[in-house]
Amino acid sequence: MMLESSSIFSIILATIASIAIGFAWYGPLFGKAWAKEQGWSDMDMEKKKSEGGMGKAYGLMTVGSLLTAFVLSQFTQVAGAVTLLDGATIGLWAWLGFAVPLLLSSVLWEGKSWRLYQINTGYQLVTMVVMGVIVAMWG
Repeated sequence: MMLESSSIFSIILATIASIAIGFAWYGPLFGKAWAKEQGWSDMDMEKKKSEGGMGKAYGLMTVGSLLTAFVLSQFTQVAGAVTLLDGATIGLWAWLGFAVPLLLSSVLWEGKSWRLYQINTGYQLVTMVVMGVIVAMWG
């Protein structure tokens, strides 16, 4: 059965990588631009931190990252992907087929900016490629 052959080590490692990329992406790399595009001031950010909702958000994001890593692991197994290039390719196709069109609705229907879309899809691209590499090579 495919589920039995998933490497929990690679899934956890890919999840940790996703979280680390997220901290960098939405922190020092694009944090200020992202908050601006969200329409949040520094005061809004501080309020969100002080309200204690960040822990819950990080917890739910971790669950989402675990799910993404697991699904990418399944994709790599079905495709027989075992190299760095194989994993990166799986991650790229998953990003192009799922993240790009799904996040597009935020621009088309929610009135979010194209800049915010670029920041968010860029994060998804880097994350899915890195996760794909990890689950392919260590899965």
